[in-house]
Amino acid sequence: MNPNTSTKTWLRVALTLFGVFLSAQAAWILLAERHRLNHIRLPVDGKTATIALAEQDKIKQAASLAVVRGDLWAESAFTYGSQLWTDRAVELDARDQLNTEALKTLTRALRYSPHRGDVWLMFAALADKCKWSGYQPSLLLKMSYYTAPNELALFPLRLNVSLHAKVVIDDAELQDMVRRDIRVILTRAPALKPALVAALQVSLAARQSLL
Repeated sequence: MNPNTSTKTWLRVALTLFGVFLSAQAAWILLAERHRLNHIRLPVDGKTATIALAEQDKIKQAASLAVVRGDLWAESAFTYGSQLWTDRAVELDARDQLNTEALKTLTRALRYSPHRGDVWLMFAALADKCKWSGYQPSLLLKMSYYTAPNELALFPLRLNVSLHAKVVIDDAELQDMVRRDIRVILTRAPALKPALVAALQVSLAARQSLL
């Protein structure tokens, strides 16, 4: 056989296999996207959390199909944010099915997208609200600060969680992080001042004196 012919044959085979791979990847991506009609962001209040909750089944299915897409698992995790604004969340414990599903989704999101400061923040908020054993809200909060220190969209919820977490009073590093967020709001993000005032109004006197 002509060496040139053999080389061309292997080249055609390689290109064919590469084309099949790209087609399979495109089908995999489109299949997951088919179940995601809207992009879900970190909920910042009860209204946005309710809207995200309505998409829970669809985005969860999309994340399951995509398997390793951290962005989809993050959006799936955000659909559990309604627990932060409902009285039922206070009653959740480690045996509650919804609580367990939220924890699994959050850990998967961080496994595939550990750089997501919004997911770390959601993790901290739910860990504090649901009293998950083995998870320290202060450490999770710090990860949110480390990974997204300047993401203004996170400031309202992050301040709210920080001012409710009991450990903030005894953690000097976390105190500095909270003060920095407040300074940024007062000097560069006046639109977030109402959120700051709201967080201060519901925080304990000990935290108010800290600030």
